[in-house]
Amino acid sequence: MFDRRLVAVEPKACKKFLMLDISESVSCRECTKSARCFKTLIPSELDFINQNKTQILYRKGENICKQGAFASYVLYISDGLVKLYLDTPHNKNINLKILKTSEFIGLSSIYGDNIYNYSTVALKDSYMCLLEKDSFRKLLIKNGSFASEIIKWYCENEKQLFKKIQSLGNKQMPGRLADTLIYLYEQSLLEDTLFMHLSRKDIADFAGLSTESTVRLLKELKDDKIIDLNGKQIKILDKEKLKEISRRG
Repeated sequence: MFDRRLVAVEPKACKKFLMLDISESVSCRECTKSARCFKTLIPSELDFINQNKTQILYRKGENICKQGAFASYVLYISDGLVKLYLDTPHNKNINLKILKTSEFIGLSSIYGDNIYNYSTVALKDSYMCLLEKDSFRKLLIKNGSFASEIIKWYCENEKQLFKKIQSLGNKQMPGRLADTLIYLYEQSLLEDTLFMHLSRKDIADFAGLSTESTVRLLKELKDDKIIDLNGKQIKILDKEKLKEISRRG
């Protein structure tokens, strides 16, 4: 779904767009970064969705959607890295998920509340396809294979969120941090520089901890030779010990 004729959102300038001067154009039919669900579409359906989308480049650090805002589109990450989080009072966010290339933002707004239930921010320059919700809904109704792949993705996403709630609700600080590091490590297998895009506060907000507690626990894990720290980068040296901390909670 990635079209190189992109609109770039300028930093600190909401609703102000800058057209990139890129001559090469890739339609939905020719896209090499489409998710499995789009591979179920026939050429005429790909043309239909190609006509009902907009391509935008979000710069690193830019908000992509805001919790509670009107959801006009389903967003497809054609190439990028995104943090999904809940806004809470007193500037204490709860980081829920890392979204990568070929994942979606705002699917719940198609049939549920017509708002975004969370906020998202680009962790690096990220290319998005904004898909009109009515057009997306028509494809779900018309193409059962397409709808099935979307449901599969949604179920996997839901399962991860249930694990997150269980960790935050039942585990002590070491267990929550262990769960966070394991999750981020698994995401790093596909995005090998992931930790370079995350601050210690980001990691703390994933684990539901203060930044100070997170820094202290990371140092303890390093002293125990379970992880290694090199600037922002975190390397897991003993995953089994980390899993044991997670199991003890």
